[in-house]
Amino acid sequence: MREKIHVMVNSLAFALWINLIIVINATLIGIETFHTSALIVYTQRVILGIFTLEIALRFIGRTSTRDYFSDGWNLFDIVIVSIAYIPDSLFENSAALSVFRILRLVKTLPELKVIVSVLLKSLKSLGYTFILLFIFMYMYAIMGVILFRGGPVAANGPAVGPTSPDPYGTIAESFFTLFRVMTGEDWTDLRYNLLGGQVVGATDWLITAYHVSWLGLSAFLLINLVVGAVVNNYDQVMAEHQAENGDESHPKAETVAELNRKVDLLTQQVGELINKVGRKQGPSPG
Repeated sequence: MREKIHVMVNSLAFALWINLIIVINATLIGIETFHTSALIVYTQRVILGIFTLEIALRFIGRTSTRDYFSDGWNLFDIVIVSIAYIPDSLFENSAALSVFRILRLVKTLPELKVIVSVLLKSLKSLGYTFILLFIFMYMYAIMGVILFRGGPVAANGPAVGPTSPDPYGTIAESFFTLFRVMTGEDWTDLRYNLLGGQVVGATDWLITAYHVSWLGLSAFLLINLVVGAVVNNYDQVMAEHQAENGDESHPKAETVAELNRKVDLLTQQVGELINKVGRKQGPSPG
């Protein structure tokens, strides 16, 4: 019985069926934002029951209990489906948590699983990169407060309301302003509104050097470190994925070079052997 269930839950037809249910579930979640009905509510409950049954079947058809719970994707399914059972009495907007069920598509698509594996593998290197980013950001935030704090007019222009505070008035606002510059969102306006001696002691060249240096450091250097870490781990995960699936359609360059070297050596040895045989036979009688 367990073997039959194991074959069923790992079959392509079962995966396609679950994918279809997930897509229907995601569509209904979107529809419920502007329209709801008893039929939609009932369908969502049926879908939740199907997801629960799927988890039960995968557990019954497991190779072993240890293997089942050691698979992070199985734990992912359990957490996502369990969220749907949180009652409204414990969480007022528990219906909003149902949107996380859409994430189950990640598990069913191998390509998305590879991407998630890359991101998880990159967390360690990304963590150190973000620490470095925070250090530089903290330094620039303090410099921004010291150099450019001068009231809302300093960098937001004369038409300033309560929702537009001084971008360098506090450490927190300075952090947000630096994040704004890092994304390239109107960072030139910050510079232009500070020019012209609006802040005492802040010369035009100092204002320009501050904003341009931060943009170059954050957007072009540190962000590239993040991209480099992800790309490097992507290559490693893809190599592991191909090894697990026995994909040898792309042999390594070292293997090809070694084969070429052996073929050249074999050709040379055959040529030498032919020459030796020819010399032993000697000239043919005339």
